[in-house]
Amino acid sequence: MRATQQEPSPRQPEAAPDPQWRRASRRHALAIVVLIHIALLTTVLLSRVPRPKLPKASTTNVTLFQEKVPKEKILESKPAESKAFDLPPPTMPEIKVPPPPVPDVVPDAIRSPVTAPAPVSAPVPRPPPVEAAAVASAAVTAPAAPPKLFEECGGASDRHMVADVYRLRRDARSVTEMRGQPVKRVCLAQLDITPRSFLEGFPGMGSTVEWFGLDIRFTVTIAEPATWEILLLADDGAILSIDDENVIDNDGIHAPTPVATQVKLEKGPHNFRVRYFQGPGPDLALMLAWKKPGAADYGYLPRSLIGRPPAGMLKALQPKG
Repeated sequence: MRATQQEPSPRQPEAAPDPQWRRASRRHALAIVVLIHIALLTTVLLSRVPRPKLPKASTTNVTLFQEKVPKEKILESKPAESKAFDLPPPTMPEIKVPPPPVPDVVPDAIRSPVTAPAPVSAPVPRPPPVEAAAVASAAVTAPAAPPKLFEECGGASDRHMVADVYRLRRDARSVTEMRGQPVKRVCLAQLDITPRSFLEGFPGMGSTVEWFGLDIRFTVTIAEPATWEILLLADDGAILSIDDENVIDNDGIHAPTPVATQVKLEKGPHNFRVRYFQGPGPDLALMLAWKKPGAADYGYLPRSLIGRPPAGMLKALQPKG
């Protein structure tokens, strides 16, 4: 069999090339699409980035209030117009001046002034003559020495506070360490020993100026019952007892310290006792004062109310030896 020879297919016509303007428009469109995608991608990325939180600025609302003044008040506040008042002119009273006197005789010539006689001075009295002995005695006389705090007790002594002196150990800390028998007895006029340096000591005891104790006893007579405010100041320690009852405890080693209390005292005599001790010297102080309620200031106990204690309240003195 003869193979049939296929006829060649007709040749397709080749596509015509695109014109140049169409290619340019495609490139522009592609570039625009790419830019749009880039912009969208950038927007998405920026939206995911966290933004720092900025502090909110605090704002304060300030409201200004302005008082409205009505027009009527504004008109009233205007200064009043000054008005002219018709005042009568001031009148001056008539003053009649009398004419000068006319002398009866007119001098022919001017006379020279007559000098007045000089006043006679009165004699000045002379002071009486001062005797030379009086002048010498005034120059020699020295000021009186202050009274001593402690003196010997005698029958005629006007010092009614009797104090027994005790020697204390150098480690004493209280008035309760005055034990045994006293070594000396002295008298006082008043418990008015203000803070001072004590260097004079006791009569007949040499230089005893520290580490000693005093057991002071006296009586106080009350004229009428009253409640008194009593103050005890001491350096170092002291205890006040009235009729064998402790009323003020100012014991111990310390600087000048006041302690006060109120005590009701009936009419009549009362036994007062002040136990005092001096630690390391030389400074000491012992003051006892009182005042009635309502009074302004304290005062020392009047000496007219202070008396000697009963003999049975005093201990026997330690014999010397």
